Amino acid sequence: MSQVGGSRLYIVIFPCGVALGILSILVPIYLVKELGGTLVDLGIMESLGTALLIPASAYLGGLPDRYRKAKPFILLSLFGMSVASFFLSLASSVLAFQVSYILLQLLGYLRGPSMGILIAESTERGCRSSVLARRNLSESLGNVAGLAICSLTIGLLEMRGLIRISSLFLLISFFISLISIRDPPIYIERFLDRYERWIDRVEAFSLNLTGEGKLSRSFEMMWRREPDMRLFGIGRALFAFAASNAFTSLPIFLLSKAGLQPSIISTVFLVRNLFMSLSYLMAVGLVGDGGEKAIKIASLVRTAMIGLLPLTASLTYPYSAIATALILSIIAFSWSIYAVGVETLTLSFANPGSLGIYDALSMVGDALGGLSGGVLPGVLGFEAAFLISSCLFLLSLLTFSIGFKRGLR
Repeated sequence: MSQVGGSRLYIVIFPCGVALGILSILVPIYLVKELGGTLVDLGIMESLGTALLIPASAYLGGLPDRYRKAKPFILLSLFGMSVASFFLSLASSVLAFQVSYILLQLLGYLRGPSMGILIAESTERGCRSSVLARRNLSESLGNVAGLAICSLTIGLLEMRGLIRISSLFLLISFFISLISIRDPPIYIERFLDRYERWIDRVEAFSLNLTGEGKLSRSFEMMWRREPDMRLFGIGRALFAFAASNAFTSLPIFLLSKAGLQPSIISTVFLVRNLFMSLSYLMAVGLVGDGGEKAIKIASLVRTAMIGLLPLTASLTYPYSAIATALILSIIAFSWSIYAVGVETLTLSFANPGSLGIYDALSMVGDALGGLSGGVLPGVLGFEAAFLISSCLFLLSLLTFSIGFKRGLR
């Protein structure tokens, strides 16, 4: 691994993960409890922010490829997120908070594809999923630390003060990035990937060619097989729709239906993120070279587990907290392998400059899920919202599976 390698990238991403861990639990609770917002306000904020990202991501995701530089966009993202999170702490109305959060989402998106392209152009194809997993592990450990800060200090500090602490951590990531990250001198690694895949195929072809000049049917299918990226994009949209629909109002469900206090909710999410961090250590073995297996496993796990969340409201404390932590930990494991699998497959098969298109499709799902996740619990109840998410995860599993089988050239 070149200049992006070693521990520097992981040190860069850790403080950012801390900030996002703090904000993940405080944003919905602060909006509803401190500013008097409603679940509809929360849903509108989530969906509108994501809706704005749909056209923006198609453009922003292609900037590193267009300018052959990733570092400037990583720096812009981290500094902008720090400023936007500070504005969150200053907001005294629901509208001001919503605007600041949407700004945070827009600036935060740019970090993902920029860092992904930096890794892809700085590592060989065989090592890429391992590097992506370790990067996600570092950010996830940061999330755990952020949730731990919430759990330990939410009774001592105001939520406004904790939000300002998240701004400080983002600024730390900015300065570390400024000093330590270097762009590769030339962007060529993904261009070489395409030729390496064909070389691998030719080698496998020669090894599997029989004396009669024929190939087995199974190898012939493998030779021609690549994922159908159109169905892959649709599957990502459905997966994002299901996740956003289920998790947008989850802290409110735990607060109002399961009867958990904010400090307990922070602890539950802390346990979930700790399990997710550890599961990244297993992600590489499940992802393999392509990521298809990991994506299907993740979709199947979520189909089963989301439907169990309403049962936690029927339990008494502390069993409700224990059951919630267990279910969310299993769901978190599915996210670990899904995130690495999706990024590995996208970086391997997407055309240069098109990463933002697949992100945009996910944003469509996020926007729809953010809106429905705020509206459906108030109209149909949390149970119906979770059931709908479970069905959507199943539909995403079917879409992915068909796309992986139909991807024949």
